[in-house]
Amino acid sequence: MRIVRASSPQELAAAGADAVERCLAQNRRAVLALPTGKTPVGLYAELVRRARTGARDLAEARIFNLDEYCGLAAADPASFAAELRRHLIDPLPLRPAQLRLLDGGAPDLEAECAAHERAISAAGGIDLCVLGVGVNGHIAFNEPGADWSLRTHVAELAATTRAAFTLANPDRPVPSRGLTLGVRSILDARHVLLLIATPDKRAAAAALHRGIADPAWPVSCLTAHPDATVIELCAPACRP
Repeated sequence: MRIVRASSPQELAAAGADAVERCLAQNRRAVLALPTGKTPVGLYAELVRRARTGARDLAEARIFNLDEYCGLAAADPASFAAELRRHLIDPLPLRPAQLRLLDGGAPDLEAECAAHERAISAAGGIDLCVLGVGVNGHIAFNEPGADWSLRTHVAELAATTRAAFTLANPDRPVPSRGLTLGVRSILDARHVLLLIATPDKRAAAAALHRGIADPAWPVSCLTAHPDATVIELCAPACRP
């Protein structure tokens, strides 16, 4: 596992964009699994900025999202699909044929998960899986104690995850479940990029740095990945 320490949010975003560009340099039609939330916003802004200045872009990449709230259709402004559209898909813009986004409003959620997995397989598998991490160590919606053998599935959301939804959407009912890429699917990606951008993730980062796979901290599964990079915003005390 490669650890990169960034001294500022801008440096973290630039290092993340460099990693995406390296993947696209190897294959312009690379399959990318992408997160939402606050952590990747800077990365997406940097990718959009670079694309507009003539740098390598995502014009031929295939895009999958990591997770979605059950009960929220893709058009719902509180959905992760809508968030990804706001920050990356629409600004670039990307074509519908490039996208396969989980639909939390699907009438059969298990079938939706199976369709997501089939689409990943048909695309040739994930080339780069970009991750954030929750305060409790979750990656995507794989919460502490999750079954690491699962692929895309319906997951029960932890209290901290539901609280994060409430913080962002105070007037909305809180979903209790989500659709998520499973740990098995994440570990099958050829490359994994983990972004750790805020101080409240220090306990999760510490669990990862211990180098021991611990189901209580799902992020620690990445210790088993053969090509994982962690870009971590460094606290002032650890800067030169």
